[in-house]
Amino acid sequence: MSADSQHAERDTGEARRVGLVSLVADVVLLVGKLAGGVFAGSSALLADAVHTASDLISDVATLWFVRIGEQPPDAKHPYGHGRFETVGMVLLAGLLLVTAAGIAIEAVGDFDGAAAPGSLALWVAAGSIVVKEALYHYTIRAGRRLRSRLLQANAWHHRSDSLSSVAVLAGVAGARAGFPILDPVASVVVALLIGKMGVDVAREAFEELTDTTLAASDLERLQAAILQVPGVRDVHDLRARRMGRELLVDLHLQVAPLTTVSDGHQTAERVRYRLLELAPEISEVLVHVDSEPDPVEPIPPGRPADQIEAEVRQAATGVEGIDGVAHVTTHYVAGQAHVVVDILVGGDLSVRQAAARAEALRVALADVAGIVAVEVHLELGPFMQGDDQNQWRLEAEPPTGA
Repeated sequence: MSADSQHAERDTGEARRVGLVSLVADVVLLVGKLAGGVFAGSSALLADAVHTASDLISDVATLWFVRIGEQPPDAKHPYGHGRFETVGMVLLAGLLLVTAAGIAIEAVGDFDGAAAPGSLALWVAAGSIVVKEALYHYTIRAGRRLRSRLLQANAWHHRSDSLSSVAVLAGVAGARAGFPILDPVASVVVALLIGKMGVDVAREAFEELTDTTLAASDLERLQAAILQVPGVRDVHDLRARRMGRELLVDLHLQVAPLTTVSDGHQTAERVRYRLLELAPEISEVLVHVDSEPDPVEPIPPGRPADQIEAEVRQAATGVEGIDGVAHVTTHYVAGQAHVVVDILVGGDLSVRQAAARAEALRVALADVAGIVAVEVHLELGPFMQGDDQNQWRLEAEPPTGA
């Protein structure tokens, strides 16, 4: 098993442990709140018990969606299963909103017949605050460490339960102090807290599902890191979107216009590795390499390089003193061809004679459509013809005395 696989397995195991701990704690709290609400006669505590019941459902959903989200890419999901965690956030948000609405409706109905609850409700509410705060800190640390937005959302669900228990504690204390209406009022406060949490989780989930990009400051940080990579002239169309706990980035990279394909690819690879090192949550970087800035108006593509090469070789056969063409390299700038030609000439020529043959070829190529610049390099013989593609290679000089 690779190191990455072992790391992913440890992360999955930790996420499951967090979910199981939350599940067990919520079962205990649910039983305690139900018993306390019934025996102490507190509508606020019963409302809080409903909130804890929704926590139980979210714990189960979190366990299930985390398990699916950790699965590797497959034929149907080539980008992985990170979106399943986002779906879990949507369901969690819906559960919170439904719970909030139900609690609010029930609390409003209790306003007329409100009564002071027993002291047991105080102890249960205080215990819930302690347990839920502990669960929040435990889950939020794990969620941040594992970069799981679903775990972080569930942590905030625990925090909302803790805050609602604070409202219950205040309401019960106020009711016992002679203001029984404060008990159902506390229920309404609980509903509002749960509703706000549901809206926040829903907003995050829908931003992810609709491929909302990162904040401008985050994109600027990525762009600054890219521009520091050797070989990069500019970067544009930089985009990033979330998929579960992962971040997908794509961009257009401008390199020197006459660089080679392999050099441009190496620059793109340096950019990709730089971003992966900069932000561990980035799982994929797609780089499109440009040799020049994108034009304001569309520019028709130039003639294919193989057609230009064929005409260059044909033109070279009509120039006296050129024995062959070793290489033809075509670069494109603004859709126009810039050609570099390596010609073969006799080794007994003077520099002036070789330069004259290069100039004669440049003149001959002036009539080739699509070529706007020609650079001629000389290769001195002896030589021989190579393969059937009309390529040429130099023969090695025989050893002295052979």
